[in-house]
Amino acid sequence: MLEKLRELVQGAKRVAIVTHKRADADALACAKVLELVLTRLGLEVAGVFCPEGSPIRGCDKEVPLGVDLYVLADVASMSQIPPICGRCIRVDHHVAGDDLPGIVAERPSCTEVALELAEEVGVEIPPDVAKLAVLGIYTDTGRLRRADAKTFRLLAQLLEKTGGVLGDLTGSEEGVREEPAVLALLKGMQRVEFYKSQIGLICTSHVSAYEADLATLLVSAGCRIAIVASRKDDGIHIVFRSRGVDVATLAKSIGAGGGHREAAVSVISERLPKSQLPDFLRSLVKRLFQNATPLV
Repeated sequence: MLEKLRELVQGAKRVAIVTHKRADADALACAKVLELVLTRLGLEVAGVFCPEGSPIRGCDKEVPLGVDLYVLADVASMSQIPPICGRCIRVDHHVAGDDLPGIVAERPSCTEVALELAEEVGVEIPPDVAKLAVLGIYTDTGRLRRADAKTFRLLAQLLEKTGGVLGDLTGSEEGVREEPAVLALLKGMQRVEFYKSQIGLICTSHVSAYEADLATLLVSAGCRIAIVASRKDDGIHIVFRSRGVDVATLAKSIGAGGGHREAAVSVISERLPKSQLPDFLRSLVKRLFQNATPLV
């Protein structure tokens, strides 16, 4: 992968690393490791930039101008970032996404892709970045449910650098949700509609925020596929989660987006009032699953 990265950044001197909007731990950890890798390759890194910020902090919101190259970290689709005029490459782990030049490896987390590059270039991961990388891997693998042997090998190396134990570094992820998140999830659960299909139970809902959390909650409750819509500035965001169903292909088929087999997002450039989201979701289910029948 390292030789391919060298080719991709050839001719660039000053680069900016950009994550998807509201960067989670995996996106931010991937970006921070990439910052070390690109610096080792002799590039001037303007910084790590998270459009709309990050709940974890540690990055700038405003994407800079005047760089030779934008390196997109954990970005499957250009719909996940503000419009950028300039040369872009991506370092990603999603199986479906925009056709952009870059390094895409199907791994449980994007952090793992960046760590493999760091290993190849021989860069040392400092303790603070190692702690963030542990959290990124832990959260994006579904608390290690999607982790494989390579994931655990990388985790072991990171824990040696931090000198801590896994529970200490991920403890906040196990805690009680903050009140805004709880309220959003409860409202979303009130709006759930169910459909019976040949592949299992399909569940839909809509919220203003925390749509990924709601979709994950619905799948954990037994839905085979969860589809949660929310209205954003750039259109309607549709989050898919599933158990064993390829929702990345579904997401790609209806708009800009992509993701993993069991976790994906699509953005449809359409403006709708909140009152029309239920009808929108009903039409979407009918389009994607012709055999689905609503359950009262």
